[in-house]
Amino acid sequence: MWRMDIQNKSTTWHITYHFVWGPMRAKPCLIGEIAQRLEALIAERADEEDYQPITLLILPDRVYMAAAAPPTVAPHSIMCQVKAYTSRILRDEFPELTRIPSLWTRAYLVLAGDELAAEEVLQRFEEAQPQRRPRGRPPKSRPESDITDV
Repeated sequence: MWRMDIQNKSTTWHITYHFVWGPMRAKPCLIGEIAQRLEALIAERADEEDYQPITLLILPDRVYMAAAAPPTVAPHSIMCQVKAYTSRILRDEFPELTRIPSLWTRAYLVLAGDELAAEEVLQRFEEAQPQRRPRGRPPKSRPESDITDV
């Protein structure tokens, strides 16, 4: 892995990024073989790029990854590489993932810092998610003329 040296050849500088992202429509599809393959693909991609995964937690409806990267690598580029690479391969290998329009949503959360816990980052991601409306048609509202006070 390439490491950026700044001023001092004996010191290497890294930033720890904490990422959380999920599949489209919050579908709980990251289980079993799909989760194992996703973990292998993320490790595979990290070997080719300028970041190193520290912690990887795959839940059925979201992924948490803490990664160390040099300050010259933008977190957006890391996320784009991971999502594009894993989506293409997983959708080719597991046809059931093609039932949703796209494997990953465009949204993700990234925080930087060494002292952050996975639970805290996952909680912030949950808080940032918009409220999902219930499935099905909304109930018909009655016109106000039908409502009478008794």
